[in-house]
Amino acid sequence: MSTPHLIAAVLNWGVAVALFGIGIDYVRSTVPKPHHLKMLDVPWESLTPMTRLLIITLLRGTGLVAGVTGVFMGILLYEPYSRQEPWSRVAVLVAGCATLVPTLLGTIRVRRQAGPYAPMWPHFVMLAALGVAFWLNRDFGTAVATAP
Repeated sequence: MSTPHLIAAVLNWGVAVALFGIGIDYVRSTVPKPHHLKMLDVPWESLTPMTRLLIITLLRGTGLVAGVTGVFMGILLYEPYSRQEPWSRVAVLVAGCATLVPTLLGTIRVRRQAGPYAPMWPHFVMLAALGVAFWLNRDFGTAVATAP
């Protein structure tokens, strides 16, 4: 594996592991994250049990999406990507973007309406890593086999 392909693999694996880790963190949450709590108009404890259940369910649902995306990317990276199948670089990019772009758009909307509570930098870092990895693999799978 060439150096650019190795760097791309590390970047892609980094995004997959980060999404999986974020997913696990969100799924295990029993209260919203501090930046979520800052956005509430009232203290967490004053919300009705059903409202708290709804918020935690949405938080855990977001975690499931991130976790499943991380696992899916890991499967793609472990099998077809490691064999340098050309379609796999596109599949990894699409899988990551399918989670990161909608959550980034949601974060931008929240920041516009509620203030700078929701962090955007993780989205930008992971999207940049996916973009750089995709670019580094622009010749993925095009190596011509040579006869002995």
